[in-house]
Amino acid sequence: MFPSIDQILPSLQAFGVFGYWLIGLASALEAFFLTGVIVPGTLIVDAGGLLVQQGLMDFFDLAWFVALGSVLGSELSYWTGRLALQRIPGRARIEGSAVFRRAQALFERRGGLALVLGRFLGPVAGLVPLAAAMAGMERRRFFLWNLAGSVPYALAHVGLGYAMGDAAGLLGNTLGRAALVGALAVAVLAVLWVLLFAALRLLPLAVTILGVAGRALAARPPVARLVAAHPRTTAWLAARVSRHAFTGLPLTLLGALFLYIAAVWLGTVVDFLSGDPILQVDARLAAWIHTLQASQPVRVATAFTALGSAKVVAPLSLAMLIWLLLRRQIALAAGLAISVGGSAAAIALLKLVFQRPRSPLGYYLETSNSFPSGHAGSSIAAFGMMAFVLWRLGRLRAETALLGAGMLALAIGGSRVYLIEHYLSDVLSGWLVGALALVLGIAVSEWMAERVPSRPALPFGWRSLAGHAAVVALIGLAAFEGWRYDPPRHPGLTPVADRQVAGIGDALATPGLPQQTLSLLGTPVRPLSVAVLAADAPHLSAALAVQGWTAASAQGPSALIGALNAAVEADADPSVEIAPHFWQGTPETMTLAAPPTVPGTAVFARFWQTAFVTADGLRLFLGSVGSDAVPEPGTPQAGAAPGGTDPAVAALTRALVAAGATDSGRVPMGAQTVQALVLRAP
Repeated sequence: MFPSIDQILPSLQAFGVFGYWLIGLASALEAFFLTGVIVPGTLIVDAGGLLVQQGLMDFFDLAWFVALGSVLGSELSYWTGRLALQRIPGRARIEGSAVFRRAQALFERRGGLALVLGRFLGPVAGLVPLAAAMAGMERRRFFLWNLAGSVPYALAHVGLGYAMGDAAGLLGNTLGRAALVGALAVAVLAVLWVLLFAALRLLPLAVTILGVAGRALAARPPVARLVAAHPRTTAWLAARVSRHAFTGLPLTLLGALFLYIAAVWLGTVVDFLSGDPILQVDARLAAWIHTLQASQPVRVATAFTALGSAKVVAPLSLAMLIWLLLRRQIALAAGLAISVGGSAAAIALLKLVFQRPRSPLGYYLETSNSFPSGHAGSSIAAFGMMAFVLWRLGRLRAETALLGAGMLALAIGGSRVYLIEHYLSDVLSGWLVGALALVLGIAVSEWMAERVPSRPALPFGWRSLAGHAAVVALIGLAAFEGWRYDPPRHPGLTPVADRQVAGIGDALATPGLPQQTLSLLGTPVRPLSVAVLAADAPHLSAALAVQGWTAASAQGPSALIGALNAAVEADADPSVEIAPHFWQGTPETMTLAAPPTVPGTAVFARFWQTAFVTADGLRLFLGSVGSDAVPEPGTPQAGAAPGGTDPAVAALTRALVAAGATDSGRVPMGAQTVQALVLRAP
């Protein structure tokens, strides 16, 4: 599945100046007829335009890279047609492709102008130069038209990305962030459907071209002599890539896919058994998501998680199985039974083997083991096979089946992570196990379809009537179980017992106390720099608010929407905290944005509430203060001044002292010191 712009943006930004080369390469790969099927070059160029709008790239420099990449990719398509396809057998098969005929018709109708128009057709763009070469277009004339198409393409799409950045801010203020994100989600789904449609239309042509090229290679004298020397091996290999029998190319592709998924799944198992850092990421992600949960998103997540429950999946699968048997679709029925049953049995066995307990933060109380996720497995094995069945019977288009099943699996698996019924690695492993069962079910179904003769559907009668009644009843049962899905709530965590200390120094002398905050992935982010004794979190937050420190937006779906809005706006809301930090495995208790007078960009103070309390009832809060902004390459990061204190820490100290806190100086904490303050209740 193609990534969305919000996934592409951070990756491009991380490459810095090499981002120009990366975006130019994406433009080139999309303009080549083979790689254009799988590389979302236009989306990447649009994302580059968003970075231009944020001031991270230069407009004309990026446009030249995109135009040059487009020219080179189109030239490669042209010379492939000129030097290869004109000289090898099988040209008639390629020219007979429906997709190629569309590109050729566009070229014949518009001439050189087709190269300009075709460059804006995404994955189809590489076929027009191919058609131009096979039609005998003169090289110099092609180059001029190619240039005339690539330059407007580059300017238009870099400009479109820039305009999207401006429009996001305007629409975000006019419609609200939730409406903006909803509109973007609908737009992304529409683009994904169109790209899948184009890719699936191009796939037969790509397979044909590769087959023709392979036969041409086999006909060359050195290869021909090698083939003649090993006839049995050659015959076996040829049978493996034959498109005329399931045991040929279809089984080869399914087998390769099965082995690849199995290898990835085994990697997740090794990570799990070796105590890989992914387990710590699981715990930190669960702790962060726990702070994001809100009533309305929980209801939506519960609705999706209900779709993956056994009480819904089982009757739906049985209903489809009966319906297929009534239609005498024995092969598809067998594939469905193997996919759903195989996934359920494998996951039940794996749960017993790995014995991973559920997260204590789960919203609902579930007692089965956690690794892997049964909901995630059934979302792929059951709903994926149902989508395949409906496609095989002509009830769904291939791109609709792929996108629909993929989005449903993503929603069900995501709901399990959001409700913290499973860790992220549980869901990933469940998806992989479900995918293995799905591939096996499709393989058995296709194998049986070649061997089991087709029969007409069961004629109307009491058996047919009873079967259809059972189908309706089972669908009704699944709907009822989904509607009434409401497992018992988790009672919640037992609060950590308070530990009385004499003061800040006594607390910070505790052995093993972490001195640094971590990112979600476990990399060190920033050392702890402040220790404050205060009555409670609201008192500390209010004291800083009086001095101009703004409480960051409360964690929740609205904060995530704000973070997405901030990612595409040059003038982002400074109170939106995008990246959580972790200390002792938990995200910060509260975050405050510094006033504009504090030196630095996007300076935040993050505080964690600890279990240390004094005899007079003050609780210790440990804090980390610093800038969240990523400096440009070559720019020194803000930090402690030589022989002095970090300016942001000094500003926070002054604010607390102005609010009535007592400055207790620097206190040792392991190998470092932190600023200590005591804020007593008024």
